[in-house]
Amino acid sequence: MKLLILIFLTNFIYAQSSKESVITVYKDGTALVKQQIVWNTVSKGKSTLDYDDIPKSIHKDTPFISIENAQVLSQKFVEKVFSSDEYFSSKKGTPITVKLKNEKAVSGSLLEISSKRITIQSKYSVRSFNRDNIEYIETKDNLSNPNFSPYLSWEVKNNRAGKLKANLVYKLSNISWDAIYRLTTNGQTKGELVVEAVISNNSNKDYLDTRINLVEGEINNIKTEQVNNYSKLSMSRSVAPQSASTELGDYHIYSAGGVKNFTSKENITVGIYGPLNVNYEKMYVFENFERQQKDEPLKVEYTLSNTEKDGLGIVLPAGKVDIYTSSNKGGFEFIGSDKMGQIPKGESSEIQAGYAFDIIGKRKVLNYDRQRKSEEAVIEIVINNTKSEPSSIKVVEHINGDWVIKEQSHDYIKEDASTIHFIIDVEPGKKEYITYTYRKEWK
Repeated sequence: MKLLILIFLTNFIYAQSSKESVITVYKDGTALVKQQIVWNTVSKGKSTLDYDDIPKSIHKDTPFISIENAQVLSQKFVEKVFSSDEYFSSKKGTPITVKLKNEKAVSGSLLEISSKRITIQSKYSVRSFNRDNIEYIETKDNLSNPNFSPYLSWEVKNNRAGKLKANLVYKLSNISWDAIYRLTTNGQTKGELVVEAVISNNSNKDYLDTRINLVEGEINNIKTEQVNNYSKLSMSRSVAPQSASTELGDYHIYSAGGVKNFTSKENITVGIYGPLNVNYEKMYVFENFERQQKDEPLKVEYTLSNTEKDGLGIVLPAGKVDIYTSSNKGGFEFIGSDKMGQIPKGESSEIQAGYAFDIIGKRKVLNYDRQRKSEEAVIEIVINNTKSEPSSIKVVEHINGDWVIKEQSHDYIKEDASTIHFIIDVEPGKKEYITYTYRKEWK
């Protein structure tokens, strides 16, 4: 398809250079960009300034700009880009030329155009052509400033001719980050923890000479009205935190200090904390419900406490935890992964690695008696530790309703209205039996 185009110079001035940017990335797949822009030659008085280096996923209601020594009178977001289909559809009733494959060109007035056919009225007839047989379509128009990509446009009034510097702020989608933890265990209580951030740029734009900040916390997003009070707007220059995390209002912000260029379709991994020597509690967990009967391996669970005495006491973001263990043959091996929520200072989190091959739990309902206004069950739990070392076991029992526990073989802890648990230590090669009776009554 051939089209004659002539571009005329107008008073539209495109940005001639842009400097460093600062990107604040959120976990919901959005980011805030603070971009410096320079127009090198602008006349005194009113001008129209354009900037087209914007991503396709920009949030159209969010851009705002502040310009040194100039007043912003209006802002436009122009999405309309040149499309041959739209252009030729608008030429219905006007002269066009259609060149068919292996035939001469035919001229006439355009009557119809679609993805399959073109119909024209020539001097003596009406002819319809299959689009697959057309080599090109031509008009004699000269197009002035066709738009090839969306752009932002501002009408400004500046005090003097010369260079204009501006700070542009906008939000976009398709940029996100997540935390990745690597916990390497060494025995029952001590290990090494590394916390990293994986930052993803799935937008279509490259950000060069940039600094990236990462926000941990759930941000509420709604569509807001365009901000128009440009005289009071200024670009906030983020400074890299002195520590790994600083507060950002009700959220926490981390600096990805090592990132300089952040190109499209790229993932970057940067360190946040570590390696840190941490303490953890390793426990084997057997969890059951009322009349449930089971015979299965126990869950392997690690509890990380976010305290200074356990090697932490820092702001830990939500993310994926990969767990490794030191190997007898040297190096380390992967033993499981889990998701972990945010852990404020002083709180703890349980991480499940998998199921233990050598520790089996068996649960039986030895007796069950249900009457019109009561229910009673006798429960037996057997923990078989075939490992060559002692193991700490947590047996969790969920019981709904109004219940009491009686005739228990071990002390228990009531977690809430429907949960109790037993903590026991089982020696290597031994079995431990837990029995108890729960009773419910109702009116």
